[in-house]
Amino acid sequence: MKKWLVLAVCLGLVLGFNSLVLSSGQFDNILNSTDVEKATGLSGLKFVPRQQAVAGVTQNKLLTGDINFVRSDNQPVLEIQFRPSFAFDEFKGDTGFIKSPVKGLGDEAYTGPSFDPQTQVNFKKGAYYVSVSTHIDPKDRTKPVLKIDQVIAVAKVVAERMK
Repeated sequence: MKKWLVLAVCLGLVLGFNSLVLSSGQFDNILNSTDVEKATGLSGLKFVPRQQAVAGVTQNKLLTGDINFVRSDNQPVLEIQFRPSFAFDEFKGDTGFIKSPVKGLGDEAYTGPSFDPQTQVNFKKGAYYVSVSTHIDPKDRTKPVLKIDQVIAVAKVVAERMK
């Protein structure tokens, strides 16, 4: 009985902290379409906040980030998620998610997954773990929409603006 009570309290604390980070919208305006276009060299991108559907894209199916960017044809390009920093330590423990370190980004950063194509940059900065991910090109399922260097460039903008 005590184990279940302790488990319930711990789970409540974790979920409460996680929902505080996610629901606060603290980072909703950290990046806009112009920032992403400048970092990636693309044009015609649209910003989509978390949990808002875009015509032609099912809600929460492909736009799973706290911040999302889509092309003018509503195809997902980039998603950014903010989590508590302890999640980064868990992430690091799974070698399937880490390919190589990224210098000069947050407190610690890695590209991922451990296999090609590289689609993510995950970094820790202060109390937060941030994942910046591109999507796979729907026309060629072997290629990401953005190159990893473009994803790193966006991640650096996010990290610079985090307080």
